[in-house]
Amino acid sequence: MTRSRKIILAAVVALSAFGWFEVRRLHSMESAAAAQRSHIAWRQGAPTKMVTDSAEIFKRAFWRRPGNDDQILHAERHEWSDAEGLQRWQWFLVVKASPELIKDLRDDNAFGLVPGSSVSANPEAPDWFAFKPEEFSICHSPQSGMRLMFSKSDNTLYATDSGRGFTKGAPEPDKPIQQASAPGRLPATLPPLTKP
Repeated sequence: MTRSRKIILAAVVALSAFGWFEVRRLHSMESAAAAQRSHIAWRQGAPTKMVTDSAEIFKRAFWRRPGNDDQILHAERHEWSDAEGLQRWQWFLVVKASPELIKDLRDDNAFGLVPGSSVSANPEAPDWFAFKPEEFSICHSPQSGMRLMFSKSDNTLYATDSGRGFTKGAPEPDKPIQQASAPGRLPATLPPLTKP
């Protein structure tokens, strides 16, 4: 066997070994993430979909894209769907917020939130969604599940919301059947026209 073939063979073996170890490492990371979530006490079974695209969750949560100075530390959205569509959803965010985001959410009160004094623990929240309530100013929506917790010492923002899927509308009413008009003095159709 020539020297170049030996080098190629050694490279192939090394790459194969590296690939095998990398696949094992990724699998163990996925298993660890699944084990971390396995302790969550889901109220109605585990979600059918979990989204971790932080920019997309931020956009859906605050109706805007994250600014250059907004640093998303954690984001997760849970969705429960069935054959009829989305039934329930919830999201959790932790953001090092820019001054613009803090101004929009807290000072300008873009979502019409009211001050709150406490936050009830959500058993379906990820482990990273943990904070000391006494160190945060808490705001919540009186009409929905949105809660924003602003740190009193820095620009950290914890945010969560939950809700139901789209409410199905009422079924379309049956089209009325047109009935012949009741007999009366006049005929239902015009008489035939004769040419002179």
